[in-house]
Amino acid sequence: MGEKEAPTKKQSKKGQDATFVPQRSRVQLLAVLGLSTAIIFVVTRFLGIPVPHGWLNLGDSAIAASTLLMMHPLVAVAAGVGSALSNITSPAIIFAPATLLIKGTMGFVMYYFAKKGKFNLYAVGIFLAETIMVVGYTVYIFSLLTAGALPSDGYPAAIAAASTLPANLFQAAANFALALLLYYPLVRLRQALWGSPTMQTADTAKD
Repeated sequence: MGEKEAPTKKQSKKGQDATFVPQRSRVQLLAVLGLSTAIIFVVTRFLGIPVPHGWLNLGDSAIAASTLLMMHPLVAVAAGVGSALSNITSPAIIFAPATLLIKGTMGFVMYYFAKKGKFNLYAVGIFLAETIMVVGYTVYIFSLLTAGALPSDGYPAAIAAASTLPANLFQAAANFALALLLYYPLVRLRQALWGSPTMQTADTAKD
């Protein structure tokens, strides 16, 4: 039987806030958490694609993939820690604190919208997460420039920070598109790993 990505009509009446919960043990969840953290780290740190004036970082797509496979709020931990480790082990260590917060928030936002099991909501979550990424790093870079922690090459801090927007917007758009392309294959993979998910509503969560 294929995994259903939306509540049935009967379930929808009582479970407007129904959440898909993969059937797995606590040990399996922790194992997936560790694996997701490692994958996000490796993809972010080592699998950049060269583009004009820099590299295209696919770490956000790895976070989106981990979100669909984990379907658990702990994906925020994997996203924040895995991404921050990529900064800590590179010359960009100064970005690690912001990355921990920004990527962790992105992971939680992706999960919040993906947990309903609907493609359209998942797409909204990815869009909002990428918006958080663009705004978050622009603000952080501006703060570093203002504090003198980064060179501004003689430009005002606001202009120097704004100059990073094209690259971040391109990265956001590329990861958004890739995350949507991977949605259905990853849903099928999740089904193969965990079987059909259970439905948890606000009522059942209290039991």
